[in-house]
Amino acid sequence: MLEIHPGVLAKLVSALGREGYSASALAAHISFDAPLTLALLSCGHQSAGQKNTPTSLLLADTLNQLGPEFVRALVLSASPGPAEHFAIWEKAVRVAYLARLIAAHTQVCNDEEAWLAGMAHNLGEYPQFADPDKLSRSLSEIDPTGFIVDAVRFCRASPARVKSAHPLVRVLQLAASLIYSVHVNGNVGVRASLGGLGLDAGEAERLQTEADYLAQEAIHRYSSRDFASAADSLAQAYAALARVSAVQDFLNVATELKSLSRRTVLAMQALFGVNTAVLLQVEGNTLAPVPWWPAPTSLTALSLTTDYLQSSLVRAARGEMVCWHAALADQFPVVDAQVARLLGTDSMLCEPLGLEEQVRYVLIAGNVSQDVAGYPVWKEILQSLATRIPILHGVSTPVTSGGDSIPRQEVRKAVHEASNPLTIIRNYVNLLSTKFATDNDTQRDLAIIGDEIERVAGILHGLGSKQEADQTALDQGTWVDINQVISELVRMSLDTLFLPNKVNVQIDLDPAMGSIVTHRDQLKQVLLNLAKNAVEAMPRGGRLTFASARAEHGGRACAVIAVHDTGPGLPKQVREQMFQPAATTKGGNHAGLGLYISQNLVKSMGGDIECDSSPGGSTFRIYLPMADMGQNQSALQPGGMSK
Repeated sequence: MLEIHPGVLAKLVSALGREGYSASALAAHISFDAPLTLALLSCGHQSAGQKNTPTSLLLADTLNQLGPEFVRALVLSASPGPAEHFAIWEKAVRVAYLARLIAAHTQVCNDEEAWLAGMAHNLGEYPQFADPDKLSRSLSEIDPTGFIVDAVRFCRASPARVKSAHPLVRVLQLAASLIYSVHVNGNVGVRASLGGLGLDAGEAERLQTEADYLAQEAIHRYSSRDFASAADSLAQAYAALARVSAVQDFLNVATELKSLSRRTVLAMQALFGVNTAVLLQVEGNTLAPVPWWPAPTSLTALSLTTDYLQSSLVRAARGEMVCWHAALADQFPVVDAQVARLLGTDSMLCEPLGLEEQVRYVLIAGNVSQDVAGYPVWKEILQSLATRIPILHGVSTPVTSGGDSIPRQEVRKAVHEASNPLTIIRNYVNLLSTKFATDNDTQRDLAIIGDEIERVAGILHGLGSKQEADQTALDQGTWVDINQVISELVRMSLDTLFLPNKVNVQIDLDPAMGSIVTHRDQLKQVLLNLAKNAVEAMPRGGRLTFASARAEHGGRACAVIAVHDTGPGLPKQVREQMFQPAATTKGGNHAGLGLYISQNLVKSMGGDIECDSSPGGSTFRIYLPMADMGQNQSALQPGGMSK
């Protein structure tokens, strides 16, 4: 996870909070944090395809190129570095100022390159750059000539060793020597370095005095060491929401799949150092690279089948997060090692991607720690990616059936716009949950709200990705406890629907019901539709009963859910067409669009719905098939409901 000096992070967050902030103003702050600078410059070069050309290292140009959404996402998703890193950062600032002044005075090299080399000269003291090869790779990504890498590598070398080296190497070596308590007078090596750059002792002392003054001012300006510890839990929760929202905004800007892939790779690279990422699609019993995500062409030569259960890729395709590492290669199939070789990585984090517990893609992130999988921002990247892919697939394809059909593009646009406020609601529910952490009743209510938000999000996703309810197969479901769903629905609706309308609720649940394979959210939606219709049918109050039992229906074992109200019943003309979309009456009758939707949802779960209605009330029965796979082996219960 990217860590930024606390003071720099505070200044950047403040600047991002102001409208009309400029790239140059942000760059002025960013340049004081070497890891952040490297991340941005590296992303800028990857985005522009400039890896084989010299770099100007102009931060402001890079920020303009990447765009404000990316900068905001990167900054808000970062973490404040620990206080023990402050001394490392302070030395870097002092060396950077002096190196830049020496370069500008002598004009032997670019002063901005000298500044970056100075800020990066002691990055090896940070745990995240403890590996010298990693530091060299990070610098090489933005410095094809290698002179910045050399300057950092040899900044502690003796003057004799760097004689005749590139001027940038000699400038940084001299600046580091002067800062690390080496006096100008009386030191033969330092005098030799000064002479090689055309400086005398007096000029060196003047430059060092000016650098000390500027560095001290900067250190004072960014001295917010307690930035992280000063925030209480609520403020930290707000910060977490800002990070998630920033990542969402950055990825949601993508209007086509190639743009989404580029933005995803940039976000993972900047935040977690992921330089290699590939997306595979689950197609039947095979795994294949998607055409719109960059991947080695030779990867298609491998036969990746989903029945090879030992493979880390296949396990990910089945819903498991798996981390493959070269040190453990003998525990995995050879094909996994071949994929790693083609990607040029020593490790692979294999993540399943999909919605409604159905894996459609596998993301392979190279050379990243398994700990990354636990970060909320990483999870948000994966969630946003899984959500955006189906929305962007066939974005221009209209729906042509029916004269009043809305173009699919307009549907997806509406879904996208509706998803934004839904995300805000979700975030504030999480915030309130943190605020009222010790209030059990409030936590229960917020959990209910959160569940319903996710259910609505699922419905919106179904619309946006053209997954109609009647096309969802039963084998895509999960094990669902029928009695638990009914109990949760009653608890959720008691204070908001039943009690305000003077409706007495009774439940009669078969304790031996067990679980069935179906869709939890769809079942909850059906039951909620029936409950709302029942309440509308009893404007003066009444009794509503939920019951569950096991029975045989249509020659197969079924779970049966009955919803009975004591309303006036349905008129004959309504009963005859109650499951049609236009069948609705007011004034106490409860049939309309909700029943049409409910019937489609029940059918999508492989079941049936029926209704008996009389002047004494109406009873709706839902029949859902029971998939016995060892969990529902008990016989049908005596007295169970049947048709």
